[in-house]
Amino acid sequence: MATKPKKVNLTSSNLSEEKLQELRRILPEVFSESKIDWDRLKTVLGDQIDPRIEKFGLSWAGKSSAIQSVLVPSVATLRPDEKESVDFDTTENLFIEGDNLEVLKLLQKAYFEKIKAIYIDPPYNTGSDFVYKDDFKSPVKGYLEQTGQITDEGQRLQTNKETNGRYHSDWLSMMYPRLKLAWNLLRDDGMIFVSIDDHEVHHLRLVMDEVFGEENYINAFLWVNNLKGRQISGSGAAKTYEHVLAYAKKIENVGIFEMAVEKLKALMPASYKGFNYEAESDEGGDFVVKNELYNTNSAFNEETRPNLVFNIHYNFKTKEVKFSSINESANFPGFVKIPPKQNNDGRHKFHAWRWSKDKISNELSDLKFVENGEGAKIYTKIRAYLSTALKDIITDITTSNGASDLKELYDGAKYFDYPKPVDLIKIFISQMEDDGIALDFFAGSGTTAHAVMALNAEDKGTRKFVLVQLPEALDKDSEAFKAGFKTIADLAIDRIRRANKKLAGNGFKVFKLGESNYPENNFDFDPDKSDEENKKAFDVYLAKAKQASLFDAENGLDVVYENILKEGFSLNAKVVEQKVAKNKMYVVTDGERSLLVCLDKRVEPETIKELTGREYKDRMFICIDKALDDTGKANLGLNLELKTI
Repeated sequence: MATKPKKVNLTSSNLSEEKLQELRRILPEVFSESKIDWDRLKTVLGDQIDPRIEKFGLSWAGKSSAIQSVLVPSVATLRPDEKESVDFDTTENLFIEGDNLEVLKLLQKAYFEKIKAIYIDPPYNTGSDFVYKDDFKSPVKGYLEQTGQITDEGQRLQTNKETNGRYHSDWLSMMYPRLKLAWNLLRDDGMIFVSIDDHEVHHLRLVMDEVFGEENYINAFLWVNNLKGRQISGSGAAKTYEHVLAYAKKIENVGIFEMAVEKLKALMPASYKGFNYEAESDEGGDFVVKNELYNTNSAFNEETRPNLVFNIHYNFKTKEVKFSSINESANFPGFVKIPPKQNNDGRHKFHAWRWSKDKISNELSDLKFVENGEGAKIYTKIRAYLSTALKDIITDITTSNGASDLKELYDGAKYFDYPKPVDLIKIFISQMEDDGIALDFFAGSGTTAHAVMALNAEDKGTRKFVLVQLPEALDKDSEAFKAGFKTIADLAIDRIRRANKKLAGNGFKVFKLGESNYPENNFDFDPDKSDEENKKAFDVYLAKAKQASLFDAENGLDVVYENILKEGFSLNAKVVEQKVAKNKMYVVTDGERSLLVCLDKRVEPETIKELTGREYKDRMFICIDKALDDTGKANLGLNLELKTI
């Protein structure tokens, strides 16, 4: 017997319900009458429950609301803008205009654990920076009002002045839910990099410890962005650097940060000076030599490391090695004796070797012995000499580099204050493989997209980007506004378009945050009315909304993409219009998943018959509820995963 068709998902993922379902799966015994029984949970977890009232951590006014805001599903949608896009049908890059909190919620299902690297450059909370004013009760309406899409006032985001009693709290309440949602999107081997200055770095570190886990902290990079220094506080030393905090989703899945030596020398010559070595070859492949085998630290000697202080004897003809104690006067015919290095600390005779006897014997091919007048020297061979570990200080890349990157695309015009340099972002996103996805949900002028395309152009990679930027109004006196750009998002889209052309990129899709296509998502409940009055008003509103034609040719694709998102399909899913029997269909393909959407007022009997064929078995089919009678629903429900609008 066919079951009644399900309704389409009207909201983004309900993270609270998903967490409860997971808890029910692993700990069903802690539930009573569909609720968590706290006493049972404490019994099951035992010593893992922390009974202390006072605990270490960061707290602020509004933290509970910020945490709860993560769990509120979004009723908004993302509308495709093919006109603003480049190569919409083939590209896998995304630029999304909208409030990043809502957008991150909408991406939860489709991009869960799909992102390899995140870079963000959030507002620094310097007193002149804005803070996103989240309206948790009516987020979409609040967003549309703030960005001038409902009112004509063109309101700008509010600056967060230090005189505000919630100066730090407002900033933390903005950051917490966005970081939490971003954590969900990272792969298990993913990582996040966050630029910040001294105003909030200490608070940000604690928040990220809470969200990502302090055990997943990787580095706090110092980016020396202005070696001349700038006096910003009227006291103390001139500031020369900013911070970039790096965290992993799971630290055990993240290795050493490495980059090609030649790239690092070109980017940061002051920090990577000592890498001019002549390459050699042996049966093991190419190598260079840098350091001698002895430990240069005099603290490692015959007293502290007696097992690493001994004589080495080497036969240059047979390439054999032997050992003797420093107290022996042993000599082996045909072997050159190489004693440990003399120690000049005034208390000990010798430096210790860096390798043990066993390691020397087992890895002899990775040592180079060089005869000299006194005997011989021993060097370690470096096989992976083309790359080296990245240092946690970034030099020679300044704020002026970021300005130059943008000016090159605009014939010298200055359209954005202090954009991050492309080379800075390239350092971080180069730590992911050449086909991963990079996310930036404080996109600004679009530097991260530019960096991804530049890196792909250098190494023929296929990295993708997802950028999110609020359409924050530009100052009317700015050069960018005078050039025709109304918002930062407008400028970012144009910058990415120009960089894409210059670097022969793969284009990008543009989506814009908007109200749901479903009227039931757009009703505003009146807090001054009773529940009964609101219900009656809602019924009247819904009846009027559904009297009109629900969907037309102009918004059909918008409806399809709302379902794509809320059913967990990628925004890069292929969408093709085709005729199935007597009805128009949108056929959506995302890897092995498939979805059919029909927005016609009636699904014809011939179409129903065709959809019950083997070709469509178990595929998801979405249509208007009134487009099918009960018999049609029953027949389709036997063969398809049927959902109705």
